[in-house]
Amino acid sequence: MGVSIAEYFGQRTDISTPIIMPVTKDSQIKKCPFMNKDCAKLSRGLKPVCSVRKRNGDIWIVCRDRLCSTNKTIPLTSYQKDILLAIAKEVFSPEVKKEHILIKREARIPVVGKSSYNADYIMSIHNFHIELRGPKHVVLEMQGGGETSNTGSITRHIDTWEMQQGKTNAFLAQEIDAGTIETNAWRRQQEQFIIKGNIASQTGGGIVFCVGSPLYDYLWQRVCTAKLNNLRHHNWSMCLICIDEDKSKVTQVGSISLKINTDKILFTNYITFMQTLINQGEPYPAMFAGAFETLDGKVAEIGS
Repeated sequence: MGVSIAEYFGQRTDISTPIIMPVTKDSQIKKCPFMNKDCAKLSRGLKPVCSVRKRNGDIWIVCRDRLCSTNKTIPLTSYQKDILLAIAKEVFSPEVKKEHILIKREARIPVVGKSSYNADYIMSIHNFHIELRGPKHVVLEMQGGGETSNTGSITRHIDTWEMQQGKTNAFLAQEIDAGTIETNAWRRQQEQFIIKGNIASQTGGGIVFCVGSPLYDYLWQRVCTAKLNNLRHHNWSMCLICIDEDKSKVTQVGSISLKINTDKILFTNYITFMQTLINQGEPYPAMFAGAFETLDGKVAEIGS
């Protein structure tokens, strides 16, 4: 276990200059580099950490606005448009252009007998005359990362850095005793993923789940042995896309470049994917055998 701060207020920490300076909610400049609005973390009095780096080098996004903010009260930035277009090219066709893509942000999806859910995005293709191999309407969900364990250690590390006279990016990027929690990130998504995907599938559409590399690997470990059919060029209804660091680009000032990892994309059937997730493990008779205690304080043995 161990992570380091990869991006602080949109600035990557693995360069020596310019030296990154602290930013607080009282700072004059506090607009998020990834959307047209002030940093949501700063407004809540939190440290403006966008992402951390795991010991194996993977990026774990820790801010809801870092990957592609869904806030519908403000215009999309060119950064957001580029990400959405890159996803559309994978989902629909490499030939699509921005004018072919329609989106709704935080779109309401009602559920019978329950409160409604919001899709991060609804994405549709419009006025595009090349035959598609999959649905032309999709629910698009974004989960670049999630929370970290031992978050207090990260906060204390930044506090120490903020108080230093001779600040360096190298100190800010030192490894911290904290970790990423992929399990919690998936648990938070499960119910919504199941319900939104089911509704999208029943309505003739598909669901696309864009995740960071650690979360993709976490999910892939649970389905890789199932030999799911690759339906990329057929009638797919579910797509899992990995968003990864673009290490092909020269390291430069600013944020870390992200890209779709084309080696980590799964197009398959939504129902089959869900069944594969559910069908984990195998019979274990010993679970219901051995020593048990009775409610009156005795011990009873159940044979296997």
